[in-house]
Amino acid sequence: MPAEGEKVQTNPQWMSRALWLEGVAALAVVIGLYAFIPYNFGFESKARPVLDMLKRFWTDPSTADWHHGMMVPFISIGLVIYQWKDLQKVPIRPCLWGAVGVLAALGLFWIGYKIDITIVGFMSLQLMIGGLIWWLLGWEMMKALAFPYIFLMFSYPFYFLDNIIAFPLRGVMCELSQGFLNLIGVDTMRVGTALVSAPDYAAGLKQGERFALDVANPCSGIRSLFALMMVSALYAHLSLAKTWQKLALFALSPALAVAGNFARMLMLTFGTILLGSKVAIGTEDNPTTFHMAAGFFVFVVALGGMVAVSWVLQGGLGRAWKKWNTPVEISPQ
Repeated sequence: MPAEGEKVQTNPQWMSRALWLEGVAALAVVIGLYAFIPYNFGFESKARPVLDMLKRFWTDPSTADWHHGMMVPFISIGLVIYQWKDLQKVPIRPCLWGAVGVLAALGLFWIGYKIDITIVGFMSLQLMIGGLIWWLLGWEMMKALAFPYIFLMFSYPFYFLDNIIAFPLRGVMCELSQGFLNLIGVDTMRVGTALVSAPDYAAGLKQGERFALDVANPCSGIRSLFALMMVSALYAHLSLAKTWQKLALFALSPALAVAGNFARMLMLTFGTILLGSKVAIGTEDNPTTFHMAAGFFVFVVALGGMVAVSWVLQGGLGRAWKKWNTPVEISPQ
């Protein structure tokens, strides 16, 4: 950090007219290739450019799992602005190896166009951005911009993971919720991916009469998983100093998402028992306010857990233990 009153020396390379012309040309290539050239059919029978397809995933009601991606480019730009003073000290050494990344991105674009798979176009865009940074600004700048660049990956909808992750998560949520409810005395049965109250013949209650909850994809954790992974990566980058701490917090983000959705399932279960299904659940097309509030409760629990894990990783537990066991000195009267 510069001393008080000291001016930060701007890297004269940033004032190069040739560099800015190259940057404008690179931006024109990205916009022309990914914003105007029809790429694949995706949502409709009409072929749409890559950036238009990305916008659809960010805004279409049927793809709500990926709406958080809309914020990611703005966050990455904000991170670049945040470290701008440090970036001005990084030497600019254009590297032709970056051209290899650009050519690979063009190859991916062509392959994705031929096989009509949107995600390949998204990966082409990511590789193109990295290749241009490496080519025009050099490897040192690429390393300095590593986190904002990698963070951009959260903007893309990895929709093929729905089938790979969503169904196993539904099973995990069912087992956790059923086990806990039975443990605390709420007799619960599992029917496929649904949780229903066990019959109580003494009280005249049939199976599922007290509550019946279907663990659909949103309740499985898939909707919050990727958003929480994004938040945990950003929080770890800004709040933790050591690399192992950042990686540990990020690795725990799926567990925090499961914990948040577990709390949601309990909230919906007890809400149904106390208030009835019409108040606590509603319908799939018209969920109640209580049901919507339970969705927000996922993030309250998960973000609270993230802060707690961060505190432990920074030695907070050890400091608290030491403070607790330190005898208090009482001064004589």
